Amino acid sequence: MLNRPDVLNAMSVEVFGALAVAAGRDRRSRDGIEVVVVSGRGRSFSSGIDLASLGEVAGTPADMIARAQAGFRKVAALPMPTIAAVQGHAYGAGFQLALMCDLRVVTEDASLGLLEMRYGLIPDLGGSTRLPLLVGPARAKRMVWLAERIDGAEAVRVGAAELLVPAAELDVTVDGLASRLAAPPHVAKREAKKLLDRAHLVSQSEGMDAEAAAQLTCMASPEFAEALGRSLPSKAGR
Repeated sequence: MLNRPDVLNAMSVEVFGALAVAAGRDRRSRDGIEVVVVSGRGRSFSSGIDLASLGEVAGTPADMIARAQAGFRKVAALPMPTIAAVQGHAYGAGFQLALMCDLRVVTEDASLGLLEMRYGLIPDLGGSTRLPLLVGPARAKRMVWLAERIDGAEAVRVGAAELLVPAAELDVTVDGLASRLAAPPHVAKREAKKLLDRAHLVSQSEGMDAEAAAQLTCMASPEFAEALGRSLPSKAGR
Protein backbone atom coordinates (compact mmCIF):
# COMPACT_ATOMS: atom_id res chain seq x y z
CA MET A 1 0.00 0.00 0.00
CA LEU A 2 1.24 3.46 -0.89
CA ASN A 3 1.28 5.29 2.42
CA ARG A 4 1.81 9.04 1.93
CA PRO A 5 -1.79 10.27 2.19
CA ASP A 6 -0.70 13.81 3.15
CA VAL A 7 0.70 14.28 -0.39
CA LEU A 8 -1.92 12.11 -2.15
CA ASN A 9 0.58 9.23 -2.20
CA ALA A 10 2.94 11.06 -4.53
CA MET A 11 5.91 8.82 -5.31
CA SER A 12 9.27 9.85 -3.94
CA VAL A 13 12.69 8.28 -4.42
CA GLU A 14 12.06 6.26 -1.27
CA VAL A 15 8.71 5.00 -2.57
CA PHE A 16 10.29 3.80 -5.82
CA GLY A 17 12.93 1.95 -3.82
CA ALA A 18 10.41 0.39 -1.45
CA LEU A 19 8.27 -0.75 -4.38
CA ALA A 20 11.25 -2.50 -5.96
CA VAL A 21 12.06 -4.25 -2.68
CA ALA A 22 8.46 -5.33 -2.02
CA ALA A 23 7.86 -6.63 -5.56
CA GLY A 24 11.30 -8.19 -5.83
CA ARG A 25 11.04 -10.72 -3.03
CA ASP A 26 12.61 -14.05 -3.86
CA ARG A 27 10.42 -17.03 -4.61
CA ARG A 28 10.68 -18.54 -1.13
CA SER A 29 9.42 -15.39 0.57
CA ARG A 30 6.47 -15.27 -1.86
CA ASP A 31 5.34 -18.84 -1.14
CA GLY A 32 1.70 -18.82 -0.13
CA ILE A 33 0.99 -15.41 -1.68
CA GLU A 34 -1.55 -16.08 -4.44
CA VAL A 35 -2.75 -12.54 -5.21
CA VAL A 36 -1.32 -9.04 -4.71
CA VAL A 37 -3.41 -5.88 -4.21
CA VAL A 38 -1.83 -2.48 -4.86
CA SER A 39 -3.66 0.41 -3.21
CA GLY A 40 -3.16 3.86 -1.70
CA ARG A 41 -3.97 5.00 1.81
CA GLY A 42 -6.37 7.90 2.09
CA ARG A 43 -8.41 9.52 -0.65
CA SER A 44 -6.08 8.95 -3.61
CA PHE A 45 -4.28 6.05 -5.25
CA SER A 46 -1.32 8.23 -6.28
CA SER A 47 -1.01 11.71 -7.71
CA GLY A 48 2.21 10.74 -9.52
CA ILE A 49 5.85 11.60 -8.97
CA ASP A 50 6.67 13.87 -6.04
CA LEU A 51 8.45 16.65 -7.94
CA ALA A 52 9.89 17.97 -4.68
CA SER A 53 11.87 14.75 -4.29
CA LEU A 54 13.59 14.95 -7.66
CA GLY A 55 16.29 17.20 -6.23
CA GLU A 56 17.28 14.36 -3.90
CA VAL A 57 18.13 12.01 -6.76
CA ALA A 58 21.80 11.19 -7.15
CA GLY A 59 23.32 10.25 -10.47
CA THR A 60 22.34 10.93 -14.04
CA PRO A 61 18.81 11.17 -15.45
CA ALA A 62 19.34 7.68 -16.88
CA ASP A 63 20.13 6.41 -13.36
CA MET A 64 16.98 8.03 -12.02
CA ILE A 65 14.79 6.45 -14.71
CA ALA A 66 16.34 3.02 -14.17
CA ARG A 67 15.72 3.18 -10.42
CA ALA A 68 12.14 4.31 -10.91
CA GLN A 69 11.45 1.61 -13.51
CA ALA A 70 12.87 -1.20 -11.39
CA GLY A 71 9.85 -1.60 -9.13
CA PHE A 72 7.36 -1.21 -11.98
CA ARG A 73 9.10 -3.95 -13.96
CA LYS A 74 8.95 -6.24 -10.93
CA VAL A 75 5.25 -5.57 -10.34
CA ALA A 76 4.51 -6.43 -13.98
CA ALA A 77 6.60 -9.62 -13.67
CA LEU A 78 4.92 -10.97 -10.53
CA PRO A 79 3.71 -14.51 -11.27
CA MET A 80 0.44 -14.27 -9.35
CA PRO A 81 -2.64 -12.16 -10.25
CA THR A 82 -2.36 -8.49 -9.27
CA ILE A 83 -5.13 -5.95 -8.65
CA ALA A 84 -4.93 -2.16 -8.49
CA ALA A 85 -7.56 -0.64 -6.18
CA VAL A 86 -7.87 2.89 -7.56
CA GLN A 87 -9.67 5.73 -5.87
CA GLY A 88 -9.25 9.48 -6.17
CA HIS A 89 -6.24 10.52 -8.24
CA ALA A 90 -4.18 8.16 -10.39
CA TYR A 91 -1.93 10.43 -12.41
CA GLY A 92 1.39 9.91 -14.17
CA ALA A 93 3.43 7.35 -12.27
CA GLY A 94 0.31 6.48 -10.25
CA PHE A 95 -1.70 5.56 -13.34
CA GLN A 96 1.28 3.67 -14.74
CA LEU A 97 1.55 1.64 -11.53
CA ALA A 98 -2.12 0.69 -11.92
CA LEU A 99 -1.42 -0.27 -15.54
CA MET A 100 1.33 -2.64 -14.40
CA CYS A 101 -1.30 -4.67 -12.54
CA ASP A 102 -3.41 -7.35 -14.20
CA LEU A 103 -6.77 -5.89 -13.18
CA ARG A 104 -7.96 -2.46 -12.10
CA VAL A 105 -10.97 -1.72 -9.90
CA VAL A 106 -11.79 2.00 -9.99
CA THR A 107 -14.21 4.16 -8.06
CA GLU A 108 -16.78 6.44 -9.63
CA ASP A 109 -14.90 9.50 -8.35
CA ALA A 110 -11.51 8.34 -9.66
CA SER A 111 -9.54 10.53 -12.06
CA LEU A 112 -6.87 8.87 -14.19
CA GLY A 113 -4.39 10.28 -16.66
CA LEU A 114 -0.87 10.31 -18.04
CA LEU A 115 0.02 13.97 -17.58
CA GLU A 116 3.72 13.87 -18.44
CA MET A 117 3.23 15.83 -21.69
CA ARG A 118 2.47 18.91 -19.60
CA TYR A 119 6.13 18.93 -18.59
CA GLY A 120 7.48 18.08 -22.04
CA LEU A 121 7.99 14.44 -21.01
CA ILE A 122 6.59 11.03 -21.94
CA PRO A 123 5.32 8.18 -19.76
CA ASP A 124 8.46 6.15 -19.01
CA LEU A 125 7.26 3.63 -16.43
CA GLY A 126 5.53 1.25 -18.80
CA GLY A 127 2.56 3.44 -19.70
CA SER A 128 3.39 3.76 -23.38
CA THR A 129 3.50 -0.03 -23.66
CA ARG A 130 0.60 -1.11 -21.47
CA LEU A 131 -2.01 1.56 -22.23
CA PRO A 132 -2.26 0.84 -26.00
CA LEU A 133 -2.84 -2.85 -25.26
CA LEU A 134 -5.87 -1.90 -23.17
CA VAL A 135 -7.46 1.01 -25.01
CA GLY A 136 -5.97 0.74 -28.51
CA PRO A 137 -3.15 2.79 -30.08
CA ALA A 138 -5.25 5.76 -31.24
CA ARG A 139 -6.97 6.31 -27.89
CA ALA A 140 -3.65 5.90 -26.08
CA LYS A 141 -2.07 8.55 -28.31
CA ARG A 142 -4.91 10.94 -27.59
CA MET A 143 -4.64 10.39 -23.86
CA VAL A 144 -0.86 10.88 -23.85
CA TRP A 145 -0.63 13.77 -26.34
CA LEU A 146 -3.44 15.76 -24.69
CA ALA A 147 -2.57 14.76 -21.10
CA GLU A 148 -6.21 13.71 -20.94
CA ARG A 149 -7.89 12.90 -17.65
CA ILE A 150 -10.69 10.35 -17.58
CA ASP A 151 -13.05 9.40 -14.76
CA GLY A 152 -13.69 5.91 -13.49
CA ALA A 153 -16.69 5.27 -15.74
CA GLU A 154 -14.75 6.31 -18.84
CA ALA A 155 -11.79 4.18 -17.77
CA VAL A 156 -14.03 1.11 -17.71
CA ARG A 157 -15.76 2.09 -20.97
CA VAL A 158 -12.50 2.37 -22.93
CA GLY A 159 -10.89 -0.69 -21.34
CA ALA A 160 -8.37 0.98 -19.02
CA ALA A 161 -10.11 -0.61 -16.01
CA GLU A 162 -12.29 -3.66 -15.45
CA LEU A 163 -14.67 -2.82 -12.61
CA LEU A 164 -16.41 0.43 -11.55
CA VAL A 165 -17.69 0.76 -7.99
CA PRO A 166 -18.88 3.47 -5.59
CA ALA A 167 -16.03 4.67 -3.38
CA ALA A 168 -17.66 3.12 -0.31
CA GLU A 169 -17.62 -0.31 -1.96
CA LEU A 170 -14.02 -0.35 -3.19
CA ASP A 171 -12.51 -2.35 -0.34
CA VAL A 172 -15.22 -5.01 -0.18
CA THR A 173 -15.23 -5.41 -3.97
CA VAL A 174 -11.44 -5.77 -4.15
CA ASP A 175 -11.42 -8.17 -1.19
CA GLY A 176 -14.04 -10.33 -2.88
CA LEU A 177 -12.18 -10.35 -6.19
CA ALA A 178 -8.88 -11.09 -4.44
CA SER A 179 -10.45 -14.01 -2.56
CA ARG A 180 -11.69 -15.53 -5.80
CA LEU A 181 -8.31 -15.10 -7.49
CA ALA A 182 -6.48 -16.53 -4.47
CA ALA A 183 -8.49 -19.75 -4.61
CA PRO A 184 -7.15 -22.80 -6.46
CA PRO A 185 -6.07 -23.71 -9.08
CA HIS A 186 -2.88 -21.72 -8.43
CA VAL A 187 -0.63 -23.38 -11.01
CA ALA A 188 -3.15 -22.91 -13.83
CA LYS A 189 -3.71 -19.25 -12.97
CA ARG A 190 0.02 -18.53 -13.07
CA GLU A 191 0.52 -20.43 -16.31
CA ALA A 192 -2.42 -18.60 -17.87
CA LYS A 193 -0.97 -15.25 -16.82
CA LYS A 194 2.33 -16.02 -18.55
CA LEU A 195 0.54 -16.99 -21.75
CA LEU A 196 -1.82 -14.01 -21.78
CA ASP A 197 0.94 -11.51 -21.01
CA ARG A 198 2.94 -12.70 -24.02
CA ALA A 199 0.03 -13.26 -26.41
CA HIS A 200 0.68 -10.04 -28.38
CA LEU A 201 4.37 -10.89 -28.81
CA VAL A 202 4.14 -14.32 -30.40
CA SER A 203 2.66 -15.93 -33.51
CA GLN A 204 -0.34 -18.26 -33.35
CA SER A 205 1.95 -21.26 -33.76
CA GLU A 206 4.35 -20.09 -31.04
CA GLY A 207 1.41 -19.37 -28.77
CA MET A 208 0.01 -22.85 -29.20
CA ASP A 209 3.42 -24.38 -28.52
CA ALA A 210 3.56 -22.38 -25.29
CA GLU A 211 0.03 -23.51 -24.43
CA ALA A 212 1.03 -27.14 -24.86
CA ALA A 213 4.02 -26.74 -22.53
CA ALA A 214 1.93 -24.86 -19.96
CA GLN A 215 -0.81 -27.49 -20.10
CA LEU A 216 1.71 -30.24 -19.35
CA THR A 217 2.81 -28.23 -16.29
CA CYS A 218 -0.82 -27.96 -15.17
CA MET A 219 -1.48 -31.66 -15.74
CA ALA A 220 1.53 -32.55 -13.59
CA SER A 221 0.26 -30.47 -10.67
CA PRO A 222 -1.44 -31.92 -7.58
CA GLU A 223 -4.31 -29.50 -8.19
CA PHE A 224 -5.19 -31.22 -11.47
CA ALA A 225 -5.04 -34.66 -9.86
CA GLU A 226 -7.32 -33.50 -7.06
CA ALA A 227 -9.79 -31.89 -9.48
CA LEU A 228 -9.79 -35.02 -11.64
CA GLY A 229 -10.46 -37.16 -8.62
CA ARG A 230 -13.41 -35.03 -7.61
CA SER A 231 -14.93 -35.18 -11.09
CA LEU A 232 -14.68 -38.96 -11.57
CA PRO A 233 -17.62 -41.08 -10.37
CA SER A 234 -17.00 -42.83 -7.08
CA LYS A 235 -16.66 -46.61 -7.09
CA ALA A 236 -17.89 -46.81 -3.51
CA GLY A 237 -20.74 -49.28 -3.06
CA ARG A 238 -20.16 -51.09 -6.37
